[in-house]
Amino acid sequence: MPRPTVEELTGRNSVSYSSLDTFMQCGEKYRLSRIHRVTEEQAYWMVGGTAFHTASEWFDKGDDRHLSDLWREAWEKEYANLDLSRPIRSGGRASKAWPNKEDAAWWNVHGPQFLEAYANWRATSGWEIYTDQGHPFIEYEFTLVLPNPDKSEDASPEISAQGFIDRVFVTPDGEVVIVDLKTGSREPAASTQLGIYAAGLRQRGGVIANLGAYYMARKGESPRILSLHHYTDELLAYWLSMFEDSIRSERFLPHVTAMCQTCMVAPHCYAVGGRSPYKLPFSND
Repeated sequence: MPRPTVEELTGRNSVSYSSLDTFMQCGEKYRLSRIHRVTEEQAYWMVGGTAFHTASEWFDKGDDRHLSDLWREAWEKEYANLDLSRPIRSGGRASKAWPNKEDAAWWNVHGPQFLEAYANWRATSGWEIYTDQGHPFIEYEFTLVLPNPDKSEDASPEISAQGFIDRVFVTPDGEVVIVDLKTGSREPAASTQLGIYAAGLRQRGGVIANLGAYYMARKGESPRILSLHHYTDELLAYWLSMFEDSIRSERFLPHVTAMCQTCMVAPHCYAVGGRSPYKLPFSND
């Protein structure tokens, strides 16, 4: 029996870094969120993170409204998408000042502070948005297409990955740096996301960027610059090919860790006692 394609399983003919990252975190999380598309839990950190991205994008595109107004509109835009009849999770830890942890009130105090710190960093760092023929590289969309190293009979001849690059900057030293904005408390341990973005930028935009960084909004300072030289097209094609092969073979191994407590699909995950929305292949039910 021929294996299903990624598009038949997910409804998409390419992958994104976020889907690859989800799969690497936990195969079952990928299956639940990307294939079965279960209803995920709601969280204030998702609203706040998206609001920061939106407001900072408006700022970088020249919107001269007061930063607090940018934040307010961006927050309200995302908050309107919540289903208020369902629970909304708060991140972080409870404190005397914030007994409800990082809820809506917390975000509407700290979110504008994150935005102001970003604006101050932009004004003092000397980092400028990379432009090409007047086009600023803000939320730059790309599709990376690579030859599939898997030559199996049913393997696709090409593999592709899509994404949006938050920012491409030029430093005062003339270095081109890919930057992804983060509002979480921990900087990602790996630079894989930036490496895929560099390949997409190189292929679609013709721009060579061998450096990348994660701007951590909670710190509000110049980010740590990372080398992306080792992310060759051959390496990325190999990883993406293995990813596609695993999906098409429907290998979804759960990865049970302490992080399951914050997983947005945990209520549906059999590995932690949730109610699965599908029949497992080894089930007699």
